[in-house]
Amino acid sequence: MAKLIDVEERDINYIFGNPRPYSLDVYQRDYRWSDDKEYKIVTQLIIDIELRFENNLKLNKRNQSSELPNILKDVDENFKPYFLNTIMLNQQGSNIYIVDGQQRLTTILLLLIKLYHIGIDKGEAVLNVKKFIGEKIYEEDMASVKHFKISNVDRNTIIKKIFEEETILDADITNITQLNLKDNYQIISKYYDGYFYDKNGSFNAVKYNYYVYNLLQKVLIIEQVIKHKEDVAMIFETANDRGKELEPHEVLKGMLLGVLDTDKKEECNVIWNDGLKTFFNIDENYKNVDDFFRTYFRAKYADTAFQYQQFANKYHRNLLSNDKIIKDLDRSNPSKIEKFIKNDFKYFYKLYLQISAHAKNGTNINIASNYANEQGQQFLLILSALTLNDPEHDAKINLVAKKFDQFFTISSLISAGDNNKRQKLYYDLNKAIRNKPLVEINDAFDSVTIPYFNENNFSITVFNDIFQYKNFEKAKIDGRFSKYVLSRVDRYLADLLNEQSFAKQESLHFITHSGNRPTHGFHIEHMFSNNEKIMDQFKDGKGEFDEKLFIEERNRLGAVILFKGNENIRTSNWIFKKKLKSYQQSGFIWNRILTNSVNQASLNNCTHDIKKHFKSYEPDTDGLLTREAINERQELLFRIISEIYSN
Repeated sequence: MAKLIDVEERDINYIFGNPRPYSLDVYQRDYRWSDDKEYKIVTQLIIDIELRFENNLKLNKRNQSSELPNILKDVDENFKPYFLNTIMLNQQGSNIYIVDGQQRLTTILLLLIKLYHIGIDKGEAVLNVKKFIGEKIYEEDMASVKHFKISNVDRNTIIKKIFEEETILDADITNITQLNLKDNYQIISKYYDGYFYDKNGSFNAVKYNYYVYNLLQKVLIIEQVIKHKEDVAMIFETANDRGKELEPHEVLKGMLLGVLDTDKKEECNVIWNDGLKTFFNIDENYKNVDDFFRTYFRAKYADTAFQYQQFANKYHRNLLSNDKIIKDLDRSNPSKIEKFIKNDFKYFYKLYLQISAHAKNGTNINIASNYANEQGQQFLLILSALTLNDPEHDAKINLVAKKFDQFFTISSLISAGDNNKRQKLYYDLNKAIRNKPLVEINDAFDSVTIPYFNENNFSITVFNDIFQYKNFEKAKIDGRFSKYVLSRVDRYLADLLNEQSFAKQESLHFITHSGNRPTHGFHIEHMFSNNEKIMDQFKDGKGEFDEKLFIEERNRLGAVILFKGNENIRTSNWIFKKKLKSYQQSGFIWNRILTNSVNQASLNNCTHDIKKHFKSYEPDTDGLLTREAINERQELLFRIISEIYSN
C-alpha cells in the first residue's frame, strides 16, 4: 500500500534550518497559544525545556571549558533529548505548508527571536548569533528583505516589529493571532531576561551557549510529511478535531476551505477572515464566532430538540451527519462551499452582529428587552425567519423580536410554564417560522404559542384573549424580571407623556442587572414594608395578623416600585406619608403617577385613553397607602402591559 505520510525525527536546528519559510494554508487556524487560560501553555513550554536543560547540566555535563567547540561537543555527545511533540507538513511545489503544529513552531520562533536579542551584542563571548540563530529566524533575499521562517500575511508585520524591537501599537492588532504574538513575546522576554543573568546583573555566557546549543540540537520534533495534496484536508480535519486549543470554527474553516481550488480558497479566506476580524474588533476574542455558527446551523437545520442539542459543542461534525447540511454544504461540490462563504456566511454573520448591536445599544426596543431578560434565543428565531439577502430584512427583525418579547414577558408574568417548557416551545417556533415571509410570521408564532398557553391552563383562541385581568391579578415580583417589567412600563409612559425617566436614560439591561450596585443601581421598593401600622391592615376580625396575606399583597407588582441607589434602604420601613417626597423625586413616571406629581402639561397633551385610568393617592388618616390602592395599581399595570404587548 502506498504511504500517506513519511515520518522522521528532526531537531530544531533542522526544522528552522530549512532554507524556505513554512507557509500556513488559508484554512489554518489562528495562533491561539496564550497564558490567559488556566493552563499557561507558553510559560509551561519554557519551563519544560528549562527543566530538561537544567537536568542535563546537573547530570550529563562533562565539559569544564567555556570554549564553544567543547560546549558544542558536550551537548552533542552527552545531553539527553527533549521531545516536543509532532508537526505535520505538506510540500506543494516549492512551498512547505504546516498542516498541524504551527502553535508550537510559532512559539519556538518567538523563543529564537528573544535568544537572538539577548546574544546579538555579546560579541565573541557567545556563539555566532546572526548565523546560528538569525538564520533560523529568517531568510534574506537578494534585495535584503527578510522572510520569517513561519510566514503568513496575518503575522508577518507583528513578527517583523518584534524582531526589529519596534513598538507595537494598538492599531497594529486586528486579530487574535497578532495579539497573542505580542503578549507571548512579552512573556518569553521577561522569562529569559531573568534566566541568563545572575543577581548582580552579570550575563552568564557559558549558560547561554549551552542553552542555545541544547535548544537547537536536543529539542526534538517528529516531522510527518503528507505526500499527496488531495489528502491534506482530510488529514487536517482528523488531526485538528482534537486538542485543547482548537475551536470548532477553526475546524469548520478547514473542512470548508480545504476543498476549494487555490484561487477560490484565497477569495473565500479573505471573506472569512474579514468576518473574524469584525467579531474580534468587538470583543477581542472569537467566542461569538462559535456562538454565531452554532446559532446559524440550529436556525436553518435543527427541526427537533435532539438535532438542536447536536449543535451544542462540536457543531461542525454535523457537516458529516445531518442530511440537510450534507446536501447544502456538499464538500464534493466545491461550488456550494464557495457560494455559502461568499453569500450565506457573509449575510448571516452581519445579521447576527446587527442583532447584537441592537441589543447592547438599545436601538431596537424589543431586541433590547430580550437582551435585558437574557433571552439569547431571539438570535435563533431571527436567523431562522430571514432568508439570504431578505427583502423584508428589517421588518422581520422587528416582528420576530417583538413576538418573542411578547411571549416571554406575558408567559412569565402570568406564570404560564417555566423556562424548561419555554425552551421546548422554541424548538417548535424555530421550525415554524423558518424562511417564512413577513405576512405569515405572526400567525406562525401564534400557532405555536396559543397551544402552549392552553396546555398551561390558560384557555385562549387568539393571542389577545390572554389579556384578561383575571390572568394578571396575582402577578407578583420575580427577581430581575420585575425590574425589567417596571422599567419597560416606565419607558412606555415616558414616550406617551414626553417626560423624562431613568428608564429612558439608562438601558433596560443596566436597570435589570444593576442590583449589586448600591449607589448607582436600581432596586425594588416594597410600598408595604414591615411596619407595624402597615401590617395592622392585615389583621382579621379577631385581631390576628395574616402573614400569608401580607406577603402575597406586598409582593404583587402593583405594590412595588423602582428606586435608584440606596433610597429604598434609607426609607425601608417608613409609612407612605413619610415616603411621598422620595417617590415624587425618584425619577420614574410610574412612581409620580402614584403621588400626583406628573407634569400637568404632559397629561393635557396626552391623547391616549389610558390616562383616564391614572390615579394618585393621598395617605389615609394613619399616613398609610390603602390595600385598595394596590388593587387599582395592579389593574392599571395590566392595562399598560396590554397596550405594550397585545397584537
